[in-house]
Amino acid sequence: MILNVLILLTGLSLLLYSADQMIGSADLIAMKFSLPPILIGLTIIAFGTSAPELVVTIIAASKTIPASDAIVGNVIGSNIANILLVLGVSSFFFKIDLGKIRYKDNIYLFVITAYFSILFYLADEINLYHSVGFIVLVIIFLNHLRDYEEDLKESSISKFSNLTYLRLILSFVGIFIGGKVFLDSSLNIFTSLGLEQTIIGISILAIGTSLPELATVVISYVRKKESIGIGNVIGSNIMNILFVFLPGVLIIQSRNLDFFMPDNILLHVNILILSTLIILSLSLLKLTISKVTSLIFIIFYIIYICSVIV
Repeated sequence: MILNVLILLTGLSLLLYSADQMIGSADLIAMKFSLPPILIGLTIIAFGTSAPELVVTIIAASKTIPASDAIVGNVIGSNIANILLVLGVSSFFFKIDLGKIRYKDNIYLFVITAYFSILFYLADEINLYHSVGFIVLVIIFLNHLRDYEEDLKESSISKFSNLTYLRLILSFVGIFIGGKVFLDSSLNIFTSLGLEQTIIGISILAIGTSLPELATVVISYVRKKESIGIGNVIGSNIMNILFVFLPGVLIIQSRNLDFFMPDNILLHVNILILSTLIILSLSLLKLTISKVTSLIFIIFYIIYICSVIV
């Protein structure tokens, strides 16, 4: 037990330290190339924190019998957790102003989520035409990123060097390893306490999946780089659909296999749509998530997880 606790603390320390290094490196890169910090959070940081989901998707899609259920559940579960759990927990301790999110970013998140969700109502499988639709959304999103204008408040980049890129890459690796160590040791601790495996898996694994995003948001606020944290949450949800789900679909289709929709998935799709609409509404109204709202997010997420268990 004591050893597992020490390992847990080590994993958590590595996770937080790596997140701190990632935010620092990303901020230097933003200043170097005159990029708004929220754009870095929306792209580079979001891709880095979504990398574990991408690895899971590639493995699932490459199996002899592709695990399309795992791919869909991976994306939907992660996106729901990013909104309800990550924003819920973060906004309880920090003042998160959703008004910092640009109008177009909100629209793209909604359109991408809506297209992804509608397919579960209209189709039994993802065909080539659906994939083309996703590819079009990728092109539109990448073109949208070009709309960002210079938005710097600082001009000093004296701390930037080529090692900044290496530090950023190593921070991604550290976040992945730290999160895995923390998750594995947590599972060992709760198992030794006699809790059921189902409860452990649903709760701890769900939190573990969102640890990179949660750590990134927390550290970004501690370092007064709020835009990076907010951009990471929005960007991660976009990345999970366009650059995690889509590659899984394309891998399966390239093997001349069908990507079938999972059964009993509509409840989870509805929760995803509702969560996205809530964030969209709060952002368009330029509201700050209050402590009461953050508690509602967390409670709603707990109820959702309990419904999955039952």
